[in-house]
Amino acid sequence: MAVTSASYLGDGDSDDGEWEICNDDGFVYKRRRRRRLLLRPSAAADDDPRPRPPAPPGDAEAELRRRRRARRRLCLLGLRDKYRNELDQWESLASALLRLSSPAAPPSPSPLPPPPPPPEAAEEAGARRLLVDDLLSQVEAQEAILRKLSEVCDYAESLCKKREESLAESLIELPIWGSPHSLMASLSD
Repeated sequence: MAVTSASYLGDGDSDDGEWEICNDDGFVYKRRRRRRLLLRPSAAADDDPRPRPPAPPGDAEAELRRRRRARRRLCLLGLRDKYRNELDQWESLASALLRLSSPAAPPSPSPLPPPPPPPEAAEEAGARRLLVDDLLSQVEAQEAILRKLSEVCDYAESLCKKREESLAESLIELPIWGSPHSLMASLSD
């Protein structure tokens, strides 16, 4: 991109120092001049009151490439940080889910507790039987509900088929499918 100062073009603006004319592959436009920090090669050049001459075009292109690389690097670093934060959040959620789904285990391995006495085992067996019976009755109730739903669906499907057949039959019986004489007779009625 070639940048030409407004003062060189002689456009007559009173604030030539604030605006510049840009020629970007034939597309010419005017923009505010950017404030740039000019780095001078030596400290002796700081004593020189004269402004620096414009940089050669190769240096401007190199500067543009350097800026693009720096901007791209900053964008990529921002994306990397964003994705790292997101991964950390997912890892914390996954670990929390694993903690909730796994049974509470003792933090340190300890010897197994002694087996419960036999009378409690009989009570547990009775409780388990009640639980199994309760679950079995729930499953049977759900099975009955599903069977009833299946019957209702079959009935609805049969109603739809009957309606579809009656519509098809009424369309087939239209006089348009008959002979031209019968069609003319039905239209004249």
